[in-house]
Amino acid sequence: VIPQAGHKKVRMGENATLSCALREPMDVLQVTWQKDSEGLSDNIATYSKPNGIKIHKPYEGRMNFTSLELSNTSITFWDTRMDDSGCYKCLFNAYPSGPLLGKTCLSVFGLNASVHHNISGDHLIAICMAYGFPEPTITWNNLFSSTPTQKIVKHKNGTVSITSKLEIDNIQSISALDLTCRVNNTDETFELPVEIKEGGEEGSSLLWLVIIPVLLVVLILLFWRRILCRR
Repeated sequence: VIPQAGHKKVRMGENATLSCALREPMDVLQVTWQKDSEGLSDNIATYSKPNGIKIHKPYEGRMNFTSLELSNTSITFWDTRMDDSGCYKCLFNAYPSGPLLGKTCLSVFGLNASVHHNISGDHLIAICMAYGFPEPTITWNNLFSSTPTQKIVKHKNGTVSITSKLEIDNIQSISALDLTCRVNNTDETFELPVEIKEGGEEGSSLLWLVIIPVLLVVLILLFWRRILCRR
């Protein structure tokens, strides 16, 4: 079996086609594509002339066979995601030789990032998360005399997850533009500000949370009073 691209690389969101072909013509009954996942091989697509095409979940609607030649098979992913990265097997069920196996790999370049925060009194916890390939890095524009903690997880498909946690005491002097998480790898860069509301805005929001239920109760009482008066 000849994989037509031993290792294919695409940017996240692009289409990616993986192909395999037999070295010699054979009587192939069925072609199956599998993805290596944590040491297991999961079926993602099968094709045979009697049964047609079968795309397995969760790949339905975002990939399909693009060559229906049983001895020369191709599948195409539309709008690739980073979790599509990994190695794939093309399995030819041929007669009389039995199953023949080929292997090809896909790397999807990309970067996803987000930032969240929680405030309790004067204490701020900001968490910045990134996931991508090549490996991303996280930095903060201002540490406010604190030291962030980081956790890095390297996944088997080549992608890397990183989480940076920054804890700050006495946040009175921090405004909405004072704290930004910067995420980058060799291809992309994100600037993610921690959106800290001003104290007045937060206090105003809390005030309305109290006022609105009270107004609703008053309106309901007036409504029932009017009905009773009519009776």
